[in-house]
Amino acid sequence: EEYEVEEEHSWTPVQKASMYGGGFFVGLFALYFFTLYLPSYFIPEATDLVAIKKVSQLDVALTPLAGGTSVALGDYTTLGFDSEYSEQSSKKRNVNRIIMVGDVHAHYTQFRKLLNKVKYNKKNDHLLLLGDFITKGPDSRKILDYLIANDVDCILGNHEYYALQNYATFHGLDQPSFEFNGTIEKFLGDGSSFLVKDGFNDDPEFLIAKKLEPEHVQYINNCSIIKKLGTMPLQKSKGGANGVAVHAGIRWDLDLQDQDPIDNLEMRSLIGPYFNETTSDPDVEDSVSWSKIFNMKQKEKSAHDKDLTVVYYGHDARRGLNLKQYTKGLDSGCDRGDKLTAMVVWAELSRSKKGSHQIVYKEEPVQIHC
Repeated sequence: EEYEVEEEHSWTPVQKASMYGGGFFVGLFALYFFTLYLPSYFIPEATDLVAIKKVSQLDVALTPLAGGTSVALGDYTTLGFDSEYSEQSSKKRNVNRIIMVGDVHAHYTQFRKLLNKVKYNKKNDHLLLLGDFITKGPDSRKILDYLIANDVDCILGNHEYYALQNYATFHGLDQPSFEFNGTIEKFLGDGSSFLVKDGFNDDPEFLIAKKLEPEHVQYINNCSIIKKLGTMPLQKSKGGANGVAVHAGIRWDLDLQDQDPIDNLEMRSLIGPYFNETTSDPDVEDSVSWSKIFNMKQKEKSAHDKDLTVVYYGHDARRGLNLKQYTKGLDSGCDRGDKLTAMVVWAELSRSKKGSHQIVYKEEPVQIHC
């Protein structure tokens, strides 16, 4: 019985060299395609970061209104922009209302619902978001596109700052810095909240950061840490106080220009006994809500000083809507299904008991369910 034996094929040196060479070039092409070409094709071009402003000034002034049944919901009567009581300034735009919104966290539908409820009018109102308007929710890009298209004012939140850090890391840029009166500063804080992972990861801020278009980055980068608001309402008083907007809070013992931006982005409490050290953890031993300490210090100051400050902030969803005489906490937990809050501020012309006219500043919170 005969068996057929198949002849084994052997490769010549030239054939082996060609095969290995071809495999090497195919592998090299695949490496280039998947690590360089595809990322550059789908990831927007990078834009340089500028120093973040520590303190900025609101560029609008309130025009006193004649009143109305519900000014916060858009039902009011104007005196006219040519009124003798309107603040005339070549550098400021006169508006009927200032509307400040707490942490939106990319919940675009709820955000637009809130704007509809207060009858937001781009021409006559000034809209200011108190930070954390991106991440966690589903529509970060949609929120950013709306804010840019409508020239909405903003305060930088810790999540926006973290997105900028990730953006800088991903694109090989310098980390964000801060600017006040032409001086550039870098604040590292304790590093606990802002550790940025190199390479690829699934952190929400990283996934958002690498997809940001240049106009998105420039918008976020132009949000300041603190914004001076001018005269704002002061509860239990017909007069007003110096208004300040910030994301997390401010230290009572420091001037605005001396604040640490990382504190302003992250703080929730102050640590006793001197209450000059911040923490983002409200459960730290001997810690007290920064707003409680701030109100106490402002009340002490009010006995001998009329130069008082009222602070509008977000960040602290755990404490919810938290309105005190000198602090107004507006993060009411929309991302966890609670509410989204706007504080509507306006000025009214009223008549005193002696018959003279005076301007009274008023405010009212407006909420929608998330």
